[in-house]
Amino acid sequence: MIPPSPARGLCAVCRRAVSSSSSSASSTSSLLRPRLPLPASPRRYPSSSRRTYATVNEQSRGIASWPNSAHPTPYEILSAQRGAPYTKRRFYELVKVYHPDKHDHNPDLAHIPAPTRVERYRLIVAANDILSDPAKRRLYDEHGLGWTAGRAPSVHDTMRHADHAWRQRANNPAGNATWEDWERWYERRDGKTQEPMYMSNGTFATLVVALCMVGAFVQMYRADSMGAKYVDYKARHHGAIAEEMRRSSLASVGRSRDERVDEFLRDRKTSELVDMSEVYQERLRR
Repeated sequence: MIPPSPARGLCAVCRRAVSSSSSSASSTSSLLRPRLPLPASPRRYPSSSRRTYATVNEQSRGIASWPNSAHPTPYEILSAQRGAPYTKRRFYELVKVYHPDKHDHNPDLAHIPAPTRVERYRLIVAANDILSDPAKRRLYDEHGLGWTAGRAPSVHDTMRHADHAWRQRANNPAGNATWEDWERWYERRDGKTQEPMYMSNGTFATLVVALCMVGAFVQMYRADSMGAKYVDYKARHHGAIAEEMRRSSLASVGRSRDERVDEFLRDRKTSELVDMSEVYQERLRR
């Protein structure tokens, strides 16, 4: 049984008031009720901006082409221009084609022998290593260093490879840094520990006397050479003084006594300054 409505026994005016209050309460409750977020719709991208991935079929469109020269340069391999900024786009394309893991999945490389494909991949990596490094690229552009590409190796390359091969040999002394390393190396080579070597007292005394005699001869030669230089310097200095005195005596002819004394004092002061400057220069030379 449906319960009677409380507004049924009221007049028309009261019923309108009760209905308006109930509708306002329902609208207030709807405003206070929290709103749930709408489900996010999937973002639609234009067909031109979607990311694409390279496939074997796309790579076969002329990407596997190789320079015709027997000894291609890094610029020819990566289709780059000298002096232009380097980009790795061509490098990535060639790596996807010539990488050893991709050989069995690309029918365009079936006619190329496997060693040739591996060698091309090595040249691609080497060319990128040179062109991507500004210092290596400058050395290659100016002097041709860092790139052989199948040419006959130079003397420098031959020596470098020989040194590398020698260092990679087993039981070589390239890694010896301390005296203990050399002892262990000799022990591995000879199969026994090195015994200390002793010197007799007479031999030791002979070596000491010989070293003293060599030092004495060196000091004697040095003293003789320095003495000769000093004697030559004093002779030149005395000759310059005598020449100056002769010129002064010739210039003082016909002068009074006071004028000659003043001239002498000026010359003496000048000579003292010259001597001091020469002594200073001699000390600097020593």
